[in-house]
Amino acid sequence: MVISTIGKTTPTEGATFSAVPPDIIQTHILTYLDGSSLASAASTCSQLNTLSSHDHLWTNICHSTWPSTNTPRIRQVISTFSNTSRSFFSDSFSTVTAKTFHHHRRVNINTTPEFLSAVDLFHRRRMILSRVVETETVSGWFRYSPFRVDILDPKDSVETDMEYLKTEEECKNLEEELSLSWIVIDPSGKRAVNVSSRKPVSVNRHWLTGDIQVRFATVLHGGEKGSATEATVCSLLVTLGREMQVREACFQIEDMDGNQLNGGDSLGILQRALEGERKRLRSEKEGKERYVEFVKRKVERKERKLRSERRLDMLCVSLAALSVAAFSTLFLS
Repeated sequence: MVISTIGKTTPTEGATFSAVPPDIIQTHILTYLDGSSLASAASTCSQLNTLSSHDHLWTNICHSTWPSTNTPRIRQVISTFSNTSRSFFSDSFSTVTAKTFHHHRRVNINTTPEFLSAVDLFHRRRMILSRVVETETVSGWFRYSPFRVDILDPKDSVETDMEYLKTEEECKNLEEELSLSWIVIDPSGKRAVNVSSRKPVSVNRHWLTGDIQVRFATVLHGGEKGSATEATVCSLLVTLGREMQVREACFQIEDMDGNQLNGGDSLGILQRALEGERKRLRSEKEGKERYVEFVKRKVERKERKLRSERRLDMLCVSLAALSVAAFSTLFLS
């Protein structure tokens, strides 16, 4: 409503929007907008573009959207971005476009000695978990071991006010009630990317322990066409215990063969994501749709490999049979 009246005059007063004092616009209008609305307002006229560029507006939006950004370490890193909080919001609010990853440009993983994970988990828009974790990337242990980032220590857990879910239907409702933001930040490159699908792509109860496993995922592309890394998935797993406490929150990257990538390969994929183009999700279900398509391609790839292996096995058996027959004929003659 505010944006639609910008630059117009009222029938009675004949005053333009530009006559409104800037302090009033900032204090009573722009401070009440969310990030998307503020960005839209900035594109309407030069006056609003100038007023909306003030960093305190974007800083407040970042802190309200992602509480983990209101920590000394993250605030310090954001201050180094080109347009500080505004650049950080632009990087983190949108998702990576798939088409960006069809090139095969090699990246230098040595330019990223560490990355940060800013994680915020919400239930019905109430925050239940907010953490920041630093991960070094230069050691051989990181480069050659399976890639995994854990937000909680093995013996740590976070209590919630969620009620125990008795039925599968109640578990299914978590797909609408939970949301996760997992922002990967490169302090050296001064870029950030949100690798979460926002909403869960699957919710399942473990048949033995009774724990509820909630998966968020973002599909990234970039490997050689036809290879297992042609498409990869950033898999974020949140485990809720029997008392609905958060027992685990971890991040892994898997290829189309279901293999967990090592740190070096995962870092290269994350770097391409950090440098890639961004776009808004069409809907909250788009993340799940991409994941479902990835799983479908994964199954098709497995079936093709099985068919190829069966043909190879038949060929080997046939060659072995011909060799035996030829040897027997030669020996008997």
